[in-house]
Amino acid sequence: MSSTERKYTSKRFLIAFVISAIAVFFIIGLSCYIIDPFLQFRVRPEAHYILNPRFVNGGLAKNYEYNTALIGSSMLQSFDVATMRKAYDGMKPVKLSSGGMNLAEMKLLYSLLNEKTTKNIILNIDMPFFNQEGVVSRYPRYLYEDGILNKMKYMFGYESLIQYLPADLGLELYFKLKDNDVPAEYRMKTDIDQIGTESYAKTYSAEFVKNFYLAGNSVLYQHTQDIEGRMNRSMNNFIEDLELYKHKDVNYTFMFPSYSALYWYHTQRNNYYEYFLGFSAKFTRAMEKYENVRIISFMDIPEINDLNYYGDVTHFSPELADKIMRNIYNPEYEINASNVDSMMQRVDSLVNVFIEENKDWLPR
Repeated sequence: MSSTERKYTSKRFLIAFVISAIAVFFIIGLSCYIIDPFLQFRVRPEAHYILNPRFVNGGLAKNYEYNTALIGSSMLQSFDVATMRKAYDGMKPVKLSSGGMNLAEMKLLYSLLNEKTTKNIILNIDMPFFNQEGVVSRYPRYLYEDGILNKMKYMFGYESLIQYLPADLGLELYFKLKDNDVPAEYRMKTDIDQIGTESYAKTYSAEFVKNFYLAGNSVLYQHTQDIEGRMNRSMNNFIEDLELYKHKDVNYTFMFPSYSALYWYHTQRNNYYEYFLGFSAKFTRAMEKYENVRIISFMDIPEINDLNYYGDVTHFSPELADKIMRNIYNPEYEINASNVDSMMQRVDSLVNVFIEENKDWLPR
């Protein structure tokens, strides 16, 4: 073979290799675009995808059809928002929550909400996260920020292509083959209304919670030095960053969730009970000047004294979650500057009753 022939053969091989490589990359990117495991381009509610909140919350906020957004930590994760859809005519809710969601992550999701369609925003007020400073979002930036480079990182990224895309395809096939025999665990993991729920893996039992707590499983440690100042600063910054005055056509609901009486007992033992309980009053009074804001509290409902409603000291069962969702717009649970002190007194009374009834096993 002459040198000229070898030259043209090498050139044809190089061209073929480059074209093949481009074709492969195109097919890979197209596959991710079509399957769209993290909902960056579209949301197909009928698809059976593994919905990891940290990866899909951004896509849901930008692409899902909703008029009501719920944002918050794991205290919201037991919510099946289909309950709200049934309870309130015309409501199209989306749940944007993840375990341990800090204030920076709440504000990030809030910034992504569809301003044209969002009429109601429900934000969970999880008090431990106000006792933090200097926190940043831990969400993958490329899934929450616009730009061609972020989309490229998504379409050719390890998480989307290796971890989730094959699993999503496998689940689609599994659902088609099994039809009505799919375990509840897989249905929950792929249901947008129940995104993030772990109720299938939890035991809701007073005996379980009691033993769980006695084994040393409680909550994250809280720093008490300058706790009041830190919580006040976090609250003021949080409210300021929401820019409520710019969105007068949006109805805001801030919700204090139902921590168990055992949790409040734990805060007493660790010297931050008064700070956390008092924070609810400070937050409520700080919101008085906003006409489109309401505060709702489930801190003082009788169920907090029944540990059968809990899977640990804070996280409540789907049954209690359903009650909260059905009553989230019930005026009976609203608090304001004139009745927040009475609400705190009811919490106090409930906790005292709980301690008296369970003094035989509560640590001293």
